[in-house]
Amino acid sequence: MNLITVIIPTYNRADKLHRAIDSVQKQTYTNLEILIVDDGSTDNTRAVVEALGAKDDRIRYICMPQNGGASAARNEGVKQAMGELIAFQDSDDFWKPDKLEKQMAYWQRHPEFSMIYCAYFMRMDERDGYIVPDGEREELEGDIFPWLLCRNSIGTPTMLMKKESFLEAGGFDTGLRSLEDWEFAIRFSQKYHIGYVDEPLVDAYYSPGGISSGAGAYYESRCRMIARYKAQMTEYGIFDLVVSDLFERAEKNGMLEAVKKMLMLQLTQQD
Repeated sequence: MNLITVIIPTYNRADKLHRAIDSVQKQTYTNLEILIVDDGSTDNTRAVVEALGAKDDRIRYICMPQNGGASAARNEGVKQAMGELIAFQDSDDFWKPDKLEKQMAYWQRHPEFSMIYCAYFMRMDERDGYIVPDGEREELEGDIFPWLLCRNSIGTPTMLMKKESFLEAGGFDTGLRSLEDWEFAIRFSQKYHIGYVDEPLVDAYYSPGGISSGAGAYYESRCRMIARYKAQMTEYGIFDLVVSDLFERAEKNGMLEAVKKMLMLQLTQQD
């Protein structure tokens, strides 16, 4: 039975951390190490984790020397992980109890994959939300690099992968302030085939203070990604489509001119 290290980066979210840890503790797949990476919190995160750790010796606490962002915290967690398999949970999200068990069962049937991810339910509040991803299965599994160039389909809390593959892919880009999970998935899919469990096994909560928010950071990161993968997008004939989608979203948010300047700057720097 493979040991899975579940890495939970957190920053000043002690009030929400218990729910995330609890959903990992209640997994029906029990051979786990739960690694809480405190990204320089100034609240009572340490006390909360230590109290939980006193009751469950699978919990380990790591404190980063200073706040460096979720990507740096996750990368450090992987370096210190004891498990040969890695999963990520966010401090404000929730796993279904059989999430890891179903992913591991699918992996046993399809050992050719280096990552298994699942669908997730993005909750805008307790009643409203939507399921991600929404593509056809043949687009969502196997060689999904072309798909990921266009669409953000793999949320960090849905990933289960080999530690070795994570390190070989280079980990999360600490230079991105947003979309680090999307960029990592693109880069990972260039090297490895990815499997998909077509069932929403994660509830992800959008929160204004969470990792996934911030329009300025989103557009800055997206422009950097488009510039970084321009050659591949051009090869697949999707560069103009991706840029059009970016500009359409920016216009709806009243940021079209700013985003055009961002993209031009990134394309120039990339050249």
